Amino acid sequence: MAEKSKYNFKCLEQQCTTVACHIRPTIDVTLGDLTRWSTQGYLMNILPGVSLKMPESEKDLISLELMRKPLKKDSEQTACIFFNEEANGCEIRYSRPLSCRAYPLEYNGEKYYLSSKDCPGVGQGEVSKEALQEARNLADQAFKERGETYTALPAVYSIIMTQMIRQSTEAMQNLSEDDRKKMDEMMSKPSETKEEPTESEDTED
Repeated sequence: MAEKSKYNFKCLEQQCTTVACHIRPTIDVTLGDLTRWSTQGYLMNILPGVSLKMPESEKDLISLELMRKPLKKDSEQTACIFFNEEANGCEIRYSRPLSCRAYPLEYNGEKYYLSSKDCPGVGQGEVSKEALQEARNLADQAFKERGETYTALPAVYSIIMTQMIRQSTEAMQNLSEDDRKKMDEMMSKPSETKEEPTESEDTED
């Protein structure tokens, strides 16, 4: 849907009838979001709801996104993990990701456009030139941070995995001879499975 000549938007918050922003398929998280949450002191509260999505094909990129949960009213539909269904609102509204703050306006590097036709806040209220510019700034910032995150995440992931492998190797090298033997025995010991009697086996009454 192309952007109209004048972009009007007002979030209906708890009065929203579609919760389109909560049920959209993906809610991106950027490295900038992590920095802001850390500065605000909220990182450890929000981090459990963030997941690292690994590529499913060569065309996909490593990304960060908010986790999902099934809706109580419709178990086949999922929503953002921070959506409070009873209150019909966001539990981290004032610290929500940049992609949520910019929603439903997006920028693709060339033009601004509406990412959702289902958001009932579009076309609501009046918008000043300052408000319109702020909305565009958010969409532009979200576009830039998303690109920076896609670029940096593979390197960050590689550094973390390399460090974990290094620490694991060092831990193995520091094992005593007795601990090493015990570990070798544990690794070489076959798993014991309880054999069930077959029908042909006789049983005593």
